[in-house]
Amino acid sequence: MKKIIFILIHTLVFASAADKNLVNYQARYSLCHGKTDYQIAQCLLNGSLNHNRIRGDKRRYRQINNKQFKEEAINGNTYPYVMRLMPRTKRYTGLKKYIDYLYSIQDKYTPPLFKGNDEEDIPRIKRVLNLLQNAKLKEDTKLSRKFQQAIIEYQKRHGLEVDGIIGRNTKRELKRSIHSIITKVKKNLEFGRIANPKGSKYILVNIPEFKFYYYKNHKPQLSMKVIVGKPRMRTPLLNRMMTHVVKNPRWYVPPSIYANEYADKSMNYLKKNGFSFTSQGKLYQKPGLDNALGLVKFLFPNPYNVYMHDTPTKPLFEKRVRAFSHGCIRLEKPMELLNLLGYEYDTYKNERIPLSEKIPVFVEYHTVWIDEKGIAQFRNDIYGYERKLFH
Repeated sequence: MKKIIFILIHTLVFASAADKNLVNYQARYSLCHGKTDYQIAQCLLNGSLNHNRIRGDKRRYRQINNKQFKEEAINGNTYPYVMRLMPRTKRYTGLKKYIDYLYSIQDKYTPPLFKGNDEEDIPRIKRVLNLLQNAKLKEDTKLSRKFQQAIIEYQKRHGLEVDGIIGRNTKRELKRSIHSIITKVKKNLEFGRIANPKGSKYILVNIPEFKFYYYKNHKPQLSMKVIVGKPRMRTPLLNRMMTHVVKNPRWYVPPSIYANEYADKSMNYLKKNGFSFTSQGKLYQKPGLDNALGLVKFLFPNPYNVYMHDTPTKPLFEKRVRAFSHGCIRLEKPMELLNLLGYEYDTYKNERIPLSEKIPVFVEYHTVWIDEKGIAQFRNDIYGYERKLFH
């Protein structure tokens, strides 16, 4: 009899029709297609994406506590229980509010078609600008300075070339359907749900944004531009602890880089650029202003041999798209970070210093987020993860 009751309860909890509120949450904020409460909850926690196609840490599958889930389901509390497992960060809740707004305007949203009819396209462009950034433009065919300023603001919010000209890339974004925008936001809500929880003090690097943030007491203390890995040498997504800083680092050239870029160089070239060989025959570059790692690097040990560092190639920070590295993260303002960590650049010697307090480092991937001013920011899918990862 007990076995029959157990089977009935198990069937009720894990195979019965899903809670209406949970079904609505799934449809509105995710790309999951669960049929039962349990399936929906598991998908919301782990994402409907292929983790094996990410370069970086392979996330451990997050199992729901079956015993607690049964108790909550029997008591009719499945939805509030699952909601307690969802992120409550400012970025996540901000994106939820933004997607709610997108749903509210979907019947009014008429993007331009760009098929050569300016009299049709210009009012449609103005409609997009009015709905997405409250531009307060009269939706007619007239061109004006106010219209151009609204285009410039749109370009800033989408990480485009800021020139006020409706060129190829700006057209590509403007003609997106509301369904396409909502889907892009949903994918980023999934990235938010699978991200590791953060404390009050941490470092965040957002790859598609090409930006670094240092948070203390949940507030940004320092931000800067970064250079990340090329699409064929992707910077890995990871969460590690920063443990050391190194002043005046040597650069030990990885075997793959040596084979592709230095194996055919003459000894004269190598010597001129500060390179030498160790007694074991490994190529390294001596510390100095021309060293590829600059004057300081920041270590957060990981299996990908990736770290943050200074760079002598400062002009690259002026580029809009900054994917030039072999996978490491180059910092625009490394000395400011060094100072914020409580250290000074006060020696010309190679010096490795353990941090008195380890700092969590999160390297993540968000192509849509809500910034500190409450503005929705969009960026290009630089590594193609939006296309490759989702089922």
